[in-house]
Amino acid sequence: MYHAIVRRNLRNSFAEVNRGNYPAVVRQFAPDAEHWFSGSHALAGGRHDAEQIQRWYDRLAEVMPDLRFELKKVVAKGWPWDTVAFVEWVDHLTDREGNHYSNQGVHVLRIKWAKITELHIYCDTALLASVCDALGQQGVTEAVAPPIGHPGPFRAALPAG
Repeated sequence: MYHAIVRRNLRNSFAEVNRGNYPAVVRQFAPDAEHWFSGSHALAGGRHDAEQIQRWYDRLAEVMPDLRFELKKVVAKGWPWDTVAFVEWVDHLTDREGNHYSNQGVHVLRIKWAKITELHIYCDTALLASVCDALGQQGVTEAVAPPIGHPGPFRAALPAG
């Protein structure tokens, strides 16, 4: 039952992103959560506090205002005090000239007592970097800005098994 609730909550979180309701997503993070995105682009790097995570979602909303996720798989395991979840997705967005883009990837999350303590995002980062470059050429300065937070590796690895 618990894992079904976690999966439902994750589906609802992605639905909030699809509606552009980023404050609802940001509220789900623990105050010292780790938010990390692979690659070398404006959305990459690591954030370790609520202010940086908020700034990242503000940037996401500005850079990709019509971003929509289609969920393929949602998996959760563990206990309420240490849950690991995986969300496999395909996303869709349109640039300022009407060109459509789609990427695929996975979110890996650690959740403790209903708060996200770690989020790691993996996708085709070369594709995402090219989309950011195209958006930058279309005048979206945040699409080519330096990453928010630090560009280095994340603090801790998720547990094996």
